[in-house]
This record gives sequence, C-alpha cells and structure tokens, in this order.
Amino acid sequence: MGGDFLHQVTGVVDPSVKTAIVKAPDGYVVELLQYSNGSQNGRVPDSAGSIGAAHLALTVKDIHAAIARVEAAGWRAKGSPLPIAGGPRKGTLVAYVSGPDHVTIEFMQPPTR
Repeated sequence: MGGDFLHQVTGVVDPSVKTAIVKAPDGYVVELLQYSNGSQNGRVPDSAGSIGAAHLALTVKDIHAAIARVEAAGWRAKGSPLPIAGGPRKGTLVAYVSGPDHVTIEFMQPPTR
C-alpha cells in the first residue's frame, strides 16, 4: 500500500507499506505493517511510519461518530476516513486518531453487506 490514500488516512508523508495479515487460531487478526521510511528513533513515535510505532485497530459501527467522540475528549484525527480500495478489507472505512500522549488508534468501519 502507499500513495495518497495511505497519506490521507495516516498522515505519513510519502508512505510505502508492506503488509502481512496473520489470523490466530482463535480468530483474532493481527496486521503487521512495515513502512519504507520514517526512521525516528529516540522519542515517542508520533507518526505511523516511525520505527517503534504501534497502534491498536478497533472495529466501529460509525467511524464519524467515533471520531467525533474522541475529538471531544482531546484527540485528533490524523487524516480523513477513506475506504480501502482493494484486498480482503475492500470498502472498509479507515482513519487514524491520536491522543495527547501520542498513542494512535485506527478506527475501521466494515462495509455494510
């Protein structure tokens, strides 16, 4: 993944990402991302592309309401909610939000079927 879509969602400048999706025997899914740039050691990562950056992805029913709720608590959206264009999560709306402590959470709203 990369390009304008990923920049708009994550706020990372010129992102290029390799992705591995691993499904555990209990059904939980772990997505591993490797950004090609963004090396910033020695501080709390405030960019999804930084070495050592981590985030938790949560599935939500209404991504816009979830963003409004966390923004009311002092968090901010890093980009705009956009649909994933292809792959196993095609149509899923995604957005990253960040709190005052630089913790990043990704909201994912699956498409209605």
